[in-house]
Amino acid sequence: MQDPKTIRNVAIIAHDGAGKTALTEALLRHDAPARASKDGSTSHLDVDPEETKRNFTVATHITFAEHEGVLLNLLDAPGFSDFLTDADRSMAVSEGGLLLVSAVSGVKHQTEAHWEMAAERSLPLLACVNKLDKERASFLRALDDIEKTLKAKPVALQLPIGLGESFSGVVDLITLRAHSYKKKSDGKFGGFVEEEIPDSLMAEARRLRTQLIEAVAETDDAMLEKYIDGREPSEEELVDGIAHAVLGRRFLPVVACAARTGIGVDDVASAIVKFLPPPSVRRDLHGKDLKNADASRLCQRDAPLTMLVFRNTVDHFIGRLTACRIFAGTVKHGSSILNPRTGHAEIVQHVFRIDGGKTQEVAEAGAGEIVALMKLKDVHVGDTLCSNDHPPLRLEMIPEPKRVIAYALKIDREHEEKVSVALHRLLEEDPSLELVHDAETGETLLKGMGQVHIEVAIEKLKRKFDADVHLELPHPAYHESVSAKTRGHGRYKRQSGGRGQYGDCHLELEPLPRGSGIRFEDAIVGGAIPRVFINSVEHGVRESAKQGPLGGFPLVDFVARLVDGSFHTVDSSDMAFRIAGSMALKNALISAKPILLEPMMRLEVVAPDEMLGEVIADLTARRGRISGMEPTSKGTLIHGQAPHAELRTYAPELRSLTKGLGYFTMELQGYEEVPTHEAQKVLAQRSAEQHKDDVKPNHPKARA
Repeated sequence: MQDPKTIRNVAIIAHDGAGKTALTEALLRHDAPARASKDGSTSHLDVDPEETKRNFTVATHITFAEHEGVLLNLLDAPGFSDFLTDADRSMAVSEGGLLLVSAVSGVKHQTEAHWEMAAERSLPLLACVNKLDKERASFLRALDDIEKTLKAKPVALQLPIGLGESFSGVVDLITLRAHSYKKKSDGKFGGFVEEEIPDSLMAEARRLRTQLIEAVAETDDAMLEKYIDGREPSEEELVDGIAHAVLGRRFLPVVACAARTGIGVDDVASAIVKFLPPPSVRRDLHGKDLKNADASRLCQRDAPLTMLVFRNTVDHFIGRLTACRIFAGTVKHGSSILNPRTGHAEIVQHVFRIDGGKTQEVAEAGAGEIVALMKLKDVHVGDTLCSNDHPPLRLEMIPEPKRVIAYALKIDREHEEKVSVALHRLLEEDPSLELVHDAETGETLLKGMGQVHIEVAIEKLKRKFDADVHLELPHPAYHESVSAKTRGHGRYKRQSGGRGQYGDCHLELEPLPRGSGIRFEDAIVGGAIPRVFINSVEHGVRESAKQGPLGGFPLVDFVARLVDGSFHTVDSSDMAFRIAGSMALKNALISAKPILLEPMMRLEVVAPDEMLGEVIADLTARRGRISGMEPTSKGTLIHGQAPHAELRTYAPELRSLTKGLGYFTMELQGYEEVPTHEAQKVLAQRSAEQHKDDVKPNHPKARA
């Protein structure tokens, strides 16, 4: 069992293409070569075909290595915007993060998103400028980009020796020694030889070291006073000062490397060990007890077991593998654990460390460690697993994702049962997905964080579970209503020998305000219809209103007033008056001037200030209305409304329009009348889907 002081849990974060997985693999090749890819590829971690196809990470990869006697739990988090919720979960279980920036492309929009997420969690960060061996690479330009784009204070800990093909090592600005990676003698990947700084770099190295000392001194009054008096801090004082500055997010230390060639990799690992905090910095946990009252627990090994589930993987052969971060207590074979959400308790069978797609069993693990447990029952991402012998504590460190896009699933009837099981397993793996049934449209909707997220989910569904489904854009849940007061008569009379059927009623139809639904009023006087049959008329009206006259959409927002009718003492029945009520409604609709209603969504869009005009113009083109705007730390928050029909593909288009920086949330606000020209399009499409003749707005076909 590992001492918490000798553990570093590190979320490796960056935009896709910055080299996160390559650096993680490089750290493995340096410190755990027996488990790393032999050819320097990312095949050890990028095991899913969906990642190979797209060349970026779609789910957090977990592995571990040991550097200078310290266990490094490395969480290679996704960088593509559709998968940022997975990156956020990785940050939730880490004490520190390594933010990568490409020396070629600099800070990208997803880098900003990662930076903001880390800031919201107050996560201590190191930065690493990667790809310094590439053509057009620039370390100083990357520093400038970090400062201007992230509004951070980057402080170099190293200076590259050469750039592009000539990149051969780094100057350590703390020790003022050169680390030459191309002159190593032991042949170890990522190793270096220490030597004197080249004369050509000495002036720049001293300049950057002065900036480093000043940045550290500004965070400590005693050190600043010494520095003003002309006494430079010692190397040990600098290391301690940088570590404290990282913990308080006072500035952003920056190291340099080229992951593919291994240049700088040893220094990156050493910086993680020296400057990112261990799990022991957490003093206590805060959560809720079973009564939803505030509760806390010490983050110690002798405290009751408290673990947070942050990832599930479902495998055909081994079943569910649940990744957990242990915040308090210890877990081992035979431990009894409780899930406060379900109240279910079970016995732990095995405890593993995770190494990409493989596992390594350990006898016991304690506070500060990241482990995997096998075949747990009904465990979701975000669940807390506690000791069964103490009052449970429920952690709330992983928020519910705000899904922004939905697609309808088209499933062959003969495969429905198989697909249902596969979808359930898929949602166990990825809690950013949600499966819902739209009662109005009859569609099964798969909701997610973006178009690529949904596409990857469907590919996994087919590959892992052999379940064949197809995606379609969801239909908006249109309604119909009436715009004129009218009257209708319905009479149902059948005589076929013996007792017949007779029901007769007169209805007045009148429009109601939006959102009123259906109201039925009994205005019968003089007993024209017996009380026992009035409910039957109402049932007939409500049943018939399930399909309106324009496109068969639900009919809403009207009052049906029963004003007259007649009955037969022998032949009248519940069924007869139900049918009569339905007929009266349909006849009244002929002159009620029916209209088509569409769902309107309440929108909140965050857009970068420099792209605000384009976003507003795009929303206006989607028949949207802007109701207000306010500044935020991430740009401008736009409040507005727009039809659901115009927002079905908004997520990928907003991302494209804002270069990945914009995002939005939406919820149903209400219903409004569809403009005539748009209604004609909707009804023509509806007619084609139902294989009927075209039906024009406000000209419904009479129904018998």
